[in-house]
Amino acid sequence: MKTILIVNPKAGRLLFLNLHLPQVIKLFQRHGVSFRVFYTRYSGHAANLVRRFRNDIDYVSVFGGDGTIREVVKGMGDRPLPVGIIPFGTVNVLALDLGISLNPVIATTGILAGHTRLIDVGYVNGEPFLLMVSTGLDAMAVHSVDLRFKRYLGQMAYVLGVIWSALTDRVRKIQISVEEKNITDRGYLAIVSNSRYYAGPYTIAEEVQIDDGLLNVILFKKSGILDTLRLLVNVLANRHRMMPDVSFYTGKVIHIRSRGRVKMQMDGDKAPSTPARISVRERFLPVFVHENERKIEGLEAVKTVLANVFTPSTTKITRL
Repeated sequence: MKTILIVNPKAGRLLFLNLHLPQVIKLFQRHGVSFRVFYTRYSGHAANLVRRFRNDIDYVSVFGGDGTIREVVKGMGDRPLPVGIIPFGTVNVLALDLGISLNPVIATTGILAGHTRLIDVGYVNGEPFLLMVSTGLDAMAVHSVDLRFKRYLGQMAYVLGVIWSALTDRVRKIQISVEEKNITDRGYLAIVSNSRYYAGPYTIAEEVQIDDGLLNVILFKKSGILDTLRLLVNVLANRHRMMPDVSFYTGKVIHIRSRGRVKMQMDGDKAPSTPARISVRERFLPVFVHENERKIEGLEAVKTVLANVFTPSTTKITRL
């Protein structure tokens, strides 16, 4: 089997990169995997690497966060290769949804075991996303977050971004339409989700499945700063379904329109502004998962790590 291991060195702390990457390399060596390691250097680099090597490999391994995985999927176009996820970043929501261990060694053993699951991929104006697209205060926060702060402060950078956006930006009204159901509604914050999780381990909707062929829409009807913050707090506390000023929809094609351009975000990165056509391709992307999505925890996790890391490594890491 052949793969490229795409590493985003800016996704997390350098200490953890230097600790865990050699362990992943040893595992690939031990199992006879033919591979090369590449560090991303700019936005879009991961997609370019996939385009360059896709005809020479059997799958793509990603040592990074959700944004790096999204770039990899973009580089695949209409012919997706299996993706192996080795979580390393500010937030690893996709790994959480798929039951992939956040321990890089255990995640790599899942890739080597070869069990895959087909998941849905969303598209906003032709750009792929895996988790969600949103407008409103959280999207404005993504646009205002400095990447240096994101690297060192983690999720706290987004919290500060939300507060700053609430104080400096004006939330604009949007219209959402569910194409196949002929539904139209208006509000000030919309979250179109492909995953049941939002901003980490916070459940946006238990019934949402990443392979059900549907997009889940949350539409908030109020524009006040305190009202919007109240919504975000209730989402994080999983109480948003009890709020009277929130509407919920599902569909396969969602349109978002506005009078002026409204900022959007997808998978925690900047997205093109409205208008937007959001669609989903059902069970499109194969992703390596643990067998039966069984989590390896506690003593079993310790044994797995110890059994797989103590071998010499002579691999040369290639930088482009």
